[in-house]
Amino acid sequence: MGQRYSAQEDSKAKRIVGTTVVAFVLAFSRWGTTLGVNPLFISDILIAFILTHMLVTRGIKGSRPRIDGFQGVTYLFAIFFGFIAIRVLLSLGQAGILDWLRDAVPFLYGALAFVSAASLARSSKSDRAATVRVFRWALTIHMLWFSVVALSGNESGFSIAGPFASSPIFQVRPDIDVALVAIAAGLNLRQAILVSSRRFWNIAGIALGVFVVFTTTATRAGQISLLLALALSFAFTYAGSREAKGRQLAMAFATPVILLAVLIGLPTTTAGERLIATIMPDSISGSRAEMNAQGTQQARERTWETVIEWTNDDPLRAAVGSGFGNDFLAQSGTKKFLEGTTYTNVRSPHNWFVGVYARLGAIGIFLASLWMAQLVAIAWRRRQDIGDDDLLAFSTLSIAAIIPVASLGVVLEAPFGAIPFFWSAGVIMASRAGARKPDSSLVMGRHVDITRAAARQHNS
Repeated sequence: MGQRYSAQEDSKAKRIVGTTVVAFVLAFSRWGTTLGVNPLFISDILIAFILTHMLVTRGIKGSRPRIDGFQGVTYLFAIFFGFIAIRVLLSLGQAGILDWLRDAVPFLYGALAFVSAASLARSSKSDRAATVRVFRWALTIHMLWFSVVALSGNESGFSIAGPFASSPIFQVRPDIDVALVAIAAGLNLRQAILVSSRRFWNIAGIALGVFVVFTTTATRAGQISLLLALALSFAFTYAGSREAKGRQLAMAFATPVILLAVLIGLPTTTAGERLIATIMPDSISGSRAEMNAQGTQQARERTWETVIEWTNDDPLRAAVGSGFGNDFLAQSGTKKFLEGTTYTNVRSPHNWFVGVYARLGAIGIFLASLWMAQLVAIAWRRRQDIGDDDLLAFSTLSIAAIIPVASLGVVLEAPFGAIPFFWSAGVIMASRAGARKPDSSLVMGRHVDITRAAARQHNS
């Protein structure tokens, strides 16, 4: 049977490389990452610092892994990232340097997957527990300020003087902010099921997140992210409770009650009407919210179709994309479809996959799709470990919450989405090799094997 960590062991815990910059993004979202002087922002400075520190201290190279079963990124991702890097270099000179950097850097944040995967393989269980504690505090900070600002109706934030603020502080960006709330709610649900202490606060966090998301101007993609994060958190926690049959039975009985509450409550909110109109357009009743939702979606779909057609017009462009630096929205004549929306001066079609095709062509979208499918396969194979382990649960929920908003908005083309996404993807990829020993699982820094041993003794 494993032992709990002593205070001395906890004090020696080192957080996984990249924790600081990911936590900063989780806490302060878009307005936090735009602090700085274009094109150099605080998130980039933090990344440069951690990479320099990692290279100087040789923290990755030359140290032996301390956890069995954790390896690096997959070969498929390495090929995908290599193709991105080559395409970025070949695009140099086709546009101004600032535009080239603006388009390329979000894709190059994929390097963080290598960092998190390699650092994870050389971390201890207490290191990972300390990392998750930082993330939970960061998400709590975000939940608090976002809820106050959204419920008060002051979503435009507060402008501050000075050259280092590109966006007003506490300005709400609905897509990514709701995705971060979704991650927090998913972790709160997991803790409410697994940990008896502080259960009230975890349930309160879920209730606050759901209330804010479905009573404010949250995006439909964000609402999908919230529902998906809660569903996956419930499913993975169920899978991780395989030796706690009583818990699984209670969760099974709770499932139909939860689904019934969602089906009854969702159509009663304006946000729910917009969401239903997007998913099931034939069911709209003609309300203003539903019609607006359909109008926005139709404009985006027209943009996507035109960008794809423009990319296909040139065989070379269809194969390897138009590259980086060029404004393919202007070149394809689709800017007029997106003008006048919440987003201004964008260089993305509000769909990361369409953007990947336009910039990287058929080769890029093929590799990206295969890699995404690989992440899903890894999560499915590791579902029991994800249900047991806080860090794997966080990483899985982060990817699941970001993908919907990236499919209907400009998220992975910016640091506030790309940084946590690629860092989390590195963690998931690193967990793929070999099953972890049961006594290595952690739930909020406590060994799950104590509960399992008691369950085995009871069953015998």
